[in-house]
Amino acid sequence: MKTNGSRRAGWALGAALLAVVMLAAACGGRDDDSGSDTTTTAGDGGSGEAAAFIDPSVDCTDYQGTQGVSGDTIKIGTVRPATGNFAIYDQVTTGLDAYVTSVNASGGIKAGDGKTYKLELVKEDDAYDPARTPQLVKKLVEQDGVFALVGDIGTETNLAVRDYLNEKCVPNIALATGSTQWGNNKQYPWYISGLPSYAAEANAWVEYLKENNPQAKIALLYQDDDFGQAYEKAIKKAIEGTDITVVDEASFNPLSGTTTEAAVTKLSQSGADTFIVGIGGTPCPKTLSLIPDSWNPTTIISITCAGKTALSLAGGKDQGVIAAQATYDPSDPADQSNAKVQDFMTKGAAAGLDQAKMEGGITSVGWGFGALFAKAVEESKAVDRADVMNTLWSLEDSSFGLLRDEVTVNTDGTEDPWLIEGFRMVQREGGGWKELAPVTNFEGKSNGYAG
Repeated sequence: MKTNGSRRAGWALGAALLAVVMLAAACGGRDDDSGSDTTTTAGDGGSGEAAAFIDPSVDCTDYQGTQGVSGDTIKIGTVRPATGNFAIYDQVTTGLDAYVTSVNASGGIKAGDGKTYKLELVKEDDAYDPARTPQLVKKLVEQDGVFALVGDIGTETNLAVRDYLNEKCVPNIALATGSTQWGNNKQYPWYISGLPSYAAEANAWVEYLKENNPQAKIALLYQDDDFGQAYEKAIKKAIEGTDITVVDEASFNPLSGTTTEAAVTKLSQSGADTFIVGIGGTPCPKTLSLIPDSWNPTTIISITCAGKTALSLAGGKDQGVIAAQATYDPSDPADQSNAKVQDFMTKGAAAGLDQAKMEGGITSVGWGFGALFAKAVEESKAVDRADVMNTLWSLEDSSFGLLRDEVTVNTDGTEDPWLIEGFRMVQREGGGWKELAPVTNFEGKSNGYAG
């Protein structure tokens, strides 16, 4: 990367349009300790006449903006855990793969350049182990020659390759993680999450507790990595100045090979009336099955394990759990008449998804990631890496996938890096969800909730 550390601090919040920030030195980051207010406009892949967030002529060396585009095909890659404790999330990639099949069967994506493109998806398995991710991503970029990564799963695994992809100016679109790290887009502009910020989700939980149990005593179980720590820090920040307290907490290492049983037993003896489960994968629903019958707290679970497939592993103890919800649930009878759900069910079936997978709440996430990538291609003037990213950094009143109609999608590369910032609060009831509070959008606030 070209160094531009002198171009940061002088910008005003009200800068018109998309005031451009530059990439930093060859390590792949941008320097926030600048002293100039210089901005740039879009270069080779710029998405319009106005100033763009990324200018590859300044931000990149050896820029390969159209790598992965060959004839009428765009090659994309993804890395996911097809094996191990988090293999349940391989169904996200199953949904992404089905979207690719569906798009190709319909003729492809009509891009902003007027051409129609089909997609090719190359998949790799890192078993949710960040030590394995770098070599697989390098293979996708340097050997397979993908245009972008789409729907990569895992916080620590994505962090393991963030500098590399940023240095290479390769888009990593629709990350299957809501880590607060992805709010640092000025330093890492080639990363954009496809999930809400975990901090914003945690803030929504606390807002609900403020209204419904303002003196809540929380027992917190969180994953001992960036994923879980994002919940832990955001919860503690959100309860500052309230009468809500964390009376006990425990962490869980997802790579330890152990279960959460000891932690649940400990937390059940804390006197807490609220249990927050800030972990993911199979351990999340299995944690619910370990709650002793003598403890009956209000239980709040991560958005990452609130689907039918995951909750089926809870041994019946999913009933009554509370979650923040941003999307329609294809298994919820109340959502099945929605046009977005019906479109997914029809096209998903045609693409080879069975009903169990479509209603499972995991494949629909991957389907949405594919839809986001397609939207970026459709709305970009050129099928070029920077152009596609600049489109994603300037969405206005947009939507994709199975997002609920009330959830707004607005981004601003300089100020608001989060696509999804709206939730409704729901409680598990039978095979569906009962609304506890309607959708609230926290546009542009997600970074402020990070602890």
